[in-house]
Amino acid sequence: MDNYFDLHFHPMAKNHLAPRPKESHAKKANTATMPITMTKAFKDYTDENVLRRLESQCSIDYLNEAPIRYGVAAIAALEFGVASSKGYLADVLKSFLKKPLDDDYFNAVKEGEVSYLNLFLKEVELYLKNRNLKNREPHSKGSINLIARPSKNKREPVSDELPNLIFAIEGGHNLCMKKIGNALDYDTFEGLEKDSFFDPNVVISEDNRKPQEVLKKLYKTVREYGLDMLYLTLTHLTHIPEQHLATHAYGTKHLRHPSFYPFGNGLTELGADVVRTAYQLEAPTKKKDDAGVLIDIKHLSLKSREDLYALRQREGFMKIPLIASHVGVTGYSISDWKHNLEIEKCVNHVDQGVKTVKMYTRPKVAGYWGADSNSEFSFHPGTINLMDEDIIEIANSNGLIGVGLDVDLLGYNEKSMGQEDICEFMTTPDFIHYFPYTSIKSIDYASVKEIQAEESWLKPSKKEIHPLNFCFNIIHIMAVIGLKTKFQDTPEKFICIGSDFDAFIEPLNMCSDSRQLKNLKACLMKWLPVAAKKYQKVNGGAKDLFDFTKKKKELNKVVEGILYENGREFLDRRGFLEGLAEPQKGEASPEVELV
Repeated sequence: MDNYFDLHFHPMAKNHLAPRPKESHAKKANTATMPITMTKAFKDYTDENVLRRLESQCSIDYLNEAPIRYGVAAIAALEFGVASSKGYLADVLKSFLKKPLDDDYFNAVKEGEVSYLNLFLKEVELYLKNRNLKNREPHSKGSINLIARPSKNKREPVSDELPNLIFAIEGGHNLCMKKIGNALDYDTFEGLEKDSFFDPNVVISEDNRKPQEVLKKLYKTVREYGLDMLYLTLTHLTHIPEQHLATHAYGTKHLRHPSFYPFGNGLTELGADVVRTAYQLEAPTKKKDDAGVLIDIKHLSLKSREDLYALRQREGFMKIPLIASHVGVTGYSISDWKHNLEIEKCVNHVDQGVKTVKMYTRPKVAGYWGADSNSEFSFHPGTINLMDEDIIEIANSNGLIGVGLDVDLLGYNEKSMGQEDICEFMTTPDFIHYFPYTSIKSIDYASVKEIQAEESWLKPSKKEIHPLNFCFNIIHIMAVIGLKTKFQDTPEKFICIGSDFDAFIEPLNMCSDSRQLKNLKACLMKWLPVAAKKYQKVNGGAKDLFDFTKKKKELNKVVEGILYENGREFLDRRGFLEGLAEPQKGEASPEVELV
């Protein structure tokens, strides 16, 4: 199998953050397709665990090597909290050596010189400079093809040589016209190129610069330009005080800033307005179960997700597909998750003026494997991962789940799990919502010593997990869909890969960048049947729940679906491939022996 699909990656992200070479615009564009470069001196100086996060790339050149046939290029403007954080990024920027990240870029964010929308548009421009247009000859090896749904305007045919990409917006902060960290001062967008495809000063009126209006005008312009957007992720890693759309889920322990702690109590009215706008934008298919822009539930807190589902049911949006772009699973229903709270370990947590509840959840066992079958594998219990109710909502909406490749979210075996791995932070209102009979006043406060000890999380450590952890996440999704929805015959149809490459993740050891996606087939062919057997032994289920593991042909079909066909079919249903000649499937991959 030569073709792959990725629901969530960042092909230009690290290049967008890299120092710009002093060359012509055309040369800059070509440079942006290559992986970021790191000098030998920088590599020798930098911790190997940090280097792995810098090297987990999916540059355009890498996508061509994979080959990624279809993919969703997520654009996420660098957040103030990330730019200002303690941790490995700050250490890289302090380096006296030539480094792969641009000090000026980070400083512009920290000083609030521009808006998030400004940064978003500049990254889009990088893609446009490398767009595979027919009037651009010769096409460079690193070119990309940007495909779109049918419209009145000309669109590019599907390429059989280049990655065919669609845009996504990761984080509602990308729609903010206010200068970063400033609730009153708006960006003048002086730094945008004169021929920019989208000039907010022209398109957006001064009396209506709300995020939903920006989304509406941006979508219209993108479509007129022969481009398209698949989904919007409402939140990202940090709280954005100048434009609060929803409470985000706590997402990383390796960077430290007050904004990483969740804030609020679910979906705000402004966030709800953005959702309504996204769903009411006209989809080219004009189907009742379609929308101009879909909503991605990744990074939303559990309460925000439940608020979103309630809005969808209340306002008739239930049939519009939901996306979970790059996720793992908790293995729990909400009820079971609540019953596995380790209340004796929970503390009220006040750090740098931000109050949350530091909570611990007992991880759900996925299965046992190893010598004498005594090695325990468990899911990651953090609420940034999916509950069973999330999986059911997505399946019932005919949506799509991208299983991520970030080891920090895929779970543990006994050797890889520490106490810091199973704790997270939740806002006090959210905690009270889920645990109303637990008195906040009865919970102790974290000591200064405990909070200071959390500084040790900032140094990334090598975390190697077994391929079974990855496979257990897939198997659990299939089990929930197979047992709790009407799609018991084809539960795998809702699953694909959402790698999150180029997002400073700690990747799976056997698939550390997009060139190595082909390794996932061998992994799934070998370990998916093992995971199914070991999962069912612990968690039960009907005997025919994983029938595909009994026949190699059926197993191969499921694996190819996860790696390519399911994503391609989802795009086809949304109209992205309508009327376009598709690339032929490559030669079959060599047979892989089953365990």
